[in-house]
Amino acid sequence: MPALLPSQLELAVATIAQCLDLLQVDYGLMGGAAACLMAPDPSRRTEDVDLVIHVDEQSITADLLTQKLLDTFPSDIGPVSQFGHIIPAYRLRLPGDAIQLVEVEIFDYRSWPNRPQYNLQTATRVTKTVTGYPVKMFSAEWLTREKILSQYQRRGVKHLTDIEDVARLMRYCTPDKPELNFDQ
Repeated sequence: MPALLPSQLELAVATIAQCLDLLQVDYGLMGGAAACLMAPDPSRRTEDVDLVIHVDEQSITADLLTQKLLDTFPSDIGPVSQFGHIIPAYRLRLPGDAIQLVEVEIFDYRSWPNRPQYNLQTATRVTKTVTGYPVKMFSAEWLTREKILSQYQRRGVKHLTDIEDVARLMRYCTPDKPELNFDQ
């Protein structure tokens, strides 16, 4: 899957955020997409969009949201098989009527209880305007902490990308934020 140009990423993220808001699903953008938008760098690209959703009284989990997105927004969202599991993908329209499917990886705290950082009720988020639309994403401090922890677990290219993301994100962090206290 080819890496997205900044304008393509912005369009994908803004459209996905609009879909989630229309479905009244609370979310936080994370991963490479959030790093690219929070700490822009022309050399940093990503291929997909990662986000965490809050499972509220609607009880919409990641799996249920996948189906709702596919059913409700078929012109913007299509299915992709990832490791034998269907996930949603944004239909990025390219020149010449070609379509590139941009995978949307959705996580929820209920399905990942061993990841307390996915609890949107306690995580720090910010809202950033992307192509004129308000998009909720995790704070620079939260993203930095996640990148530090994940780079420790990874090897290869993603390991190096995480380290580069940390270096870029640190410029946007405020000292003494709880997410940067690694003794907790």
